[in-house]
Amino acid sequence: MEPSDAKTDSLNHRVPVQARSKQKRSEILHQARIIFAERGCDAANVRDIAAAAKTTHSMIRYHFGTKDQLWRESVRDMFELLHEALELEDDSYSALGGLDGFKAYLRRYIRYSAAHPEHARIMIMESVRGGDRLDWIVETFIRPLHKNLSEHFKASGGINGMPNMHPVSFVYILTAACQMPFVLAQEAKALYDVDTLSTEMVDTHVDSVMNLFFEGRSVT
Repeated sequence: MEPSDAKTDSLNHRVPVQARSKQKRSEILHQARIIFAERGCDAANVRDIAAAAKTTHSMIRYHFGTKDQLWRESVRDMFELLHEALELEDDSYSALGGLDGFKAYLRRYIRYSAAHPEHARIMIMESVRGGDRLDWIVETFIRPLHKNLSEHFKASGGINGMPNMHPVSFVYILTAACQMPFVLAQEAKALYDVDTLSTEMVDTHVDSVMNLFFEGRSVT
C-alpha cells in the first residue's frame, strides 16, 4: 500500500471514531443536565451521571475534570442548544423581524422548552439558591441574549397593542407561560392525567400562548 493510501485509510477510520466521541460527549452532557436538574449540582453524583450515560466515572473525569467543570460545560452546551433551536446561532437576529418574526421565535422557544424541560429546572434551582453559579450563567449567557433581543426589538419598532406591563414583569410572565407546563409535567400528569410533553399537547400549548398574547396585535 502506498503511503498516501495508508493516510486515506487512516482518515476513513478516524471519522466514525470522532463522530462516536462527539455523540458520547453529547450524551454525557445531556444526562448530566437531567441529573443536575433533579438534584442540583451539589447533590448530584458523577458516578450516577456516568451510569446514565453508559460510560465510566474515570472517563467523565478525564474529559470534563471536576463535577463543577462538568456542570459548567453541560450548561454551556445547554445554551448552545437553545441558540440553535431559536435560530440565533449567528447572532444576526434577522429571523425576529416584526410581529410574525417574534411569534415564530416564541414558537421555537416553546418547542425547545418542551424538548428540554431540564433547562428551566436548572435555572429555577440556581435562581432559588443564588450565588456564583447563577452569576456566571447570567453574565455569560442570559444578559447578552436579553440585551441583543431588546436592542433588536427597539430597532424594529416593537409590537403595538401589548398589555401595559413593566418590561421585567412581561419577560417573566411570557417566560413562565412558555415553560411551566413542561417544567411541571409530572404535576399535570398527576392532577389532570395529561402528558404535557406529548406532541399533541405541545402543539396545543403553542396555540394557547399565541392566542393569549397576540390575538389582534399589530407591529409598528
